[in-house]
Amino acid sequence: MVQPDPDPKPTAAADSEPVAEEAVDEKAVDGKAVDEEAVDEEAVDEEAVDEEEAEPKPDPEKARSTVDRLMWTSAWLTVMVGVFLLSGMLQAEGGYNVLGWLGAVVAILGLLALIAAYAACALNRITLRTKVLGSADLFQASTLVVAIVVICGLLVPSNNTAALAILLPWAVTYWLHGLTKAPTT
Repeated sequence: MVQPDPDPKPTAAADSEPVAEEAVDEKAVDGKAVDEEAVDEEAVDEEAVDEEEAEPKPDPEKARSTVDRLMWTSAWLTVMVGVFLLSGMLQAEGGYNVLGWLGAVVAILGLLALIAAYAACALNRITLRTKVLGSADLFQASTLVVAIVVICGLLVPSNNTAALAILLPWAVTYWLHGLTKAPTT
């Protein structure tokens, strides 16, 4: 929109009287007369299109299926961590001491518990906000299990990478847990 110049320059025809502007339904755009109502309708249509593009309407079904896919992804990533942990143990040339075997067994049991929890969430049997121990929800319990798995996995001599890889599926569930609000009761 063109703004009038605040300090107009004097014109050559100073003796001519200023012409009063009449209320006309036409505007001059690029030297052509345009109907003002048509311009307003086009502006409204463009604004409606911009608002639709700027704020897409949330689809609860699509959001639920995305959460389910991410929970299945977390379950499969946890399975892969277990496979890597077991394959590292089987390929190790040296024998493990008692602490190494204990760490491996506890880590595998923790991984199985995490796989079961993530699969149950993906199947919509439970949610990450489901209360499991007093006021602790499933996500908080799974965080404790992840910490135990990491510590016990680090006790296995040759599998530090596999033990730390469990943090990736946990990070996905951390993000999903943060997407939903805690119920206020």
